[in-house]
Amino acid sequence: MSNEAMSEISTLPSLQTIAYMLQSDRAGAANRRGLQISVKATTIQSGGRFNLFEVECPPGFATPLHIHYVADVAIYVLEGALAVFWGEDRKEAATGSYLFMPRGTPHGFRVTGARGARILHLSVPGGLDKFIHERELWAKTSDLLAAAARYKIEIMGPLPD
Repeated sequence: MSNEAMSEISTLPSLQTIAYMLQSDRAGAANRRGLQISVKATTIQSGGRFNLFEVECPPGFATPLHIHYVADVAIYVLEGALAVFWGEDRKEAATGSYLFMPRGTPHGFRVTGARGARILHLSVPGGLDKFIHERELWAKTSDLLAAAARYKIEIMGPLPD
């Protein structure tokens, strides 16, 4: 890397604004219908720049097809396998796969195979942790749709078959 490039990188502001370490226990994890979400980096900890989650999904779990209008989403598959959808397009993501969905991209995933999946989910900028925190308050589908709208997420419906 050139000295000019190194100089440019060294002037970028730090992404983390508070030094911290998160132990590997499950403290603070949200659990709903078998989905375990552990927030690794909150909006406050990252100065609003990103959120990082570890998500454990049970076999057969599926997100709806949805669009994030203000956040880019990156997913790294730690364990298991996913069928990932970008609109009608379907891709298979095995352990070690990395996926990136720029904001405005319709997407979703379904856990495939007999065992669950474990993923790292990064959203840029931060804010999605607040949506995740509200999950426990959603009693019905209309609650989910209203919460999603507040966070500029459009729920489009179930994934294609």
